[in-house]
Amino acid sequence: MKDISFIVPCYNSQDYMEHCIDSLLPGGEQIEIIIIDDGSKDNTAKIADKYQKKYPKIVKVRHQENGGHGEGINQGIKMAEGRYIKVIDSDDWADTKAYKTLLKRIPKIDTDVVIMNYVYTYTDGRKNQTIDYSNVFPDNVDCTWDDIKRFKVQQYLTLHSMMYKKETILKAKMKLPKHTFYEDNLFIYLALKYVNTIHYMNLDFYHYFIGREDQSVQEPQLIKRSSHQALISTLVGQAYDLEDITNKKHKKVMLRHCSLIISLGCVFSRLSKTKEGEEQFKKIWTDIKEKNPIIYKKMHKLTTMAGWSSLPGRLGRAMVIGGYRFAHSIVKFN
Repeated sequence: MKDISFIVPCYNSQDYMEHCIDSLLPGGEQIEIIIIDDGSKDNTAKIADKYQKKYPKIVKVRHQENGGHGEGINQGIKMAEGRYIKVIDSDDWADTKAYKTLLKRIPKIDTDVVIMNYVYTYTDGRKNQTIDYSNVFPDNVDCTWDDIKRFKVQQYLTLHSMMYKKETILKAKMKLPKHTFYEDNLFIYLALKYVNTIHYMNLDFYHYFIGREDQSVQEPQLIKRSSHQALISTLVGQAYDLEDITNKKHKKVMLRHCSLIISLGCVFSRLSKTKEGEEQFKKIWTDIKEKNPIIYKKMHKLTTMAGWSSLPGRLGRAMVIGGYRFAHSIVKFN
């Protein structure tokens, strides 16, 4: 059995996917690289097939009709034979030094999730920014939620920082929606409920590239695709009432993550400053309340980020957008 299955969803990725794949190849037969060609119209398919032919014991390729990033993850999970699954976007890459350390340690690890640091890597001259969790988790030891400390405001568990055990993902029985952006937030949340044991490595493993104008995290794209974020926020809010989680710290992390994702749907719906955006924002709350009144009640309090993002009217919208701008000034996430 492979130690790690790296899933690399690709759509028209010919200009940068090779850098991503090359950064993973040093894992050799200890890992597998699953390239999902999501109906690309450029040379992505040819590049993927080239790697599979050259590294048949390491690289797998699936060509599929365009289904979006989430469907790429869905299919990659089905194909994965590794104990752990790590999703890497085709324009991102693994740090060589950190990767070597991970490969040495991973055979002895058997926790529900492995967490590492990630690095915002910019192209516009801004200094790279590392999100690390050394203040939250003990380093290089197995631990439980009882062993963790407080997250800072800018620290959240993300697709870039987490590597789930395949068994943990399967317990969530997830099926990510097709043709939907920002579904990585749903992926993280659904499996997080089934995490009881954690292993953190203080390694700057994942380089998260920020710079392409068409990236989904660029603000114009966030506004354009706000309906996608609204859908993910709604699905997160509807997923669990969390009353069956007995560990207080685990529940607190889940509620915090839920609050963040709901607030993102609200903020990006309201950034357009249109009537349609406000209606979309209201619908998020209506749909959550209808299916999950327990979470609705918890999230709608002004002591939560989600509740704060629900402030009504023009003044409320202005305050929410202002808060977003302030947060962006602290963490340059796009």
